[in-house]
Amino acid sequence: MLKIGIVTGRFSEDPTSQELLEAANNVGEAQVVDPIQFTVRIGDTREISVGKEKLTNFDVLVIRGLNFSGEPDFQFEVFEELNKAGVLLVNSPAAIQIAESKFLTSYILQEKGFPVPTSLVIQRLASAEEFIEKHKDVIAKPLYGFQGYGVIRVKSSERDAMGRIKRLLSEFKCICLQEYIPNPGRDIRAFVVGEEVVASIYRVAKVGRWKTNIRAGAEPTVCRLTNSQRKMAVQASRILGLDYTGVDIIEGPERDYILEVNGAPAWAGVMEATGRNVAEDIINYVARRLGRRAG
Repeated sequence: MLKIGIVTGRFSEDPTSQELLEAANNVGEAQVVDPIQFTVRIGDTREISVGKEKLTNFDVLVIRGLNFSGEPDFQFEVFEELNKAGVLLVNSPAAIQIAESKFLTSYILQEKGFPVPTSLVIQRLASAEEFIEKHKDVIAKPLYGFQGYGVIRVKSSERDAMGRIKRLLSEFKCICLQEYIPNPGRDIRAFVVGEEVVASIYRVAKVGRWKTNIRAGAEPTVCRLTNSQRKMAVQASRILGLDYTGVDIIEGPERDYILEVNGAPAWAGVMEATGRNVAEDIINYVARRLGRRAG
């Protein structure tokens, strides 16, 4: 029987992890793994444990998140060592590290020829004003962030435009400025598992608003991707080394752009809009991968 760990430090608050645990229990023995419980013993032998359980006993760990009440760097290092020891990690530490960073994601995708918004990553305010004056309408966001937290829209015509950027930079130390892409008031989230887009939704912003995060009140509706959008999502996932991901695409006036590629995406609204259980898709993919390993 497969032994599957769902790694999260906030299981009770995270419906995504709860759905993964339920799906995993249908194909094997599953349990929640809280990374704050990681213990490493080094002596005549080396042992990495969670509570009293050796982590090397798991066939796969599906990583949903670290526990920031502890030391994230240590937790990440544990994942890297488990990867070396042959435990399947989904997603891999290397892929998560890239997807976590808006800089690395856009930098790599642009290098590979994917359309991404023109961006500027800064740690100091000096070059921000020129960028805002040039593009007139800009999205500013933390370099490492999720669910739209800290994301603002700034126009050069605003009286306090630079003051807002300064405050955001003061809070997050490093931020990404992106040209605002005019769009139909929605974006696309395409869920890729392995080599397949298993579900896709429009996230439609509330009237008068521009944010398309579901938790910010956007409405999920079914989306039928074009062949180009489907290919873009799958190839972006493959290039970044992700086993599963949510690829965010914005429909610009002349072309589509990739906004973000998520290393631990939530799928709020997907079942409602499409009837698809993404958690089951991920766990079935994991089981197939483990089956190929055994075979």
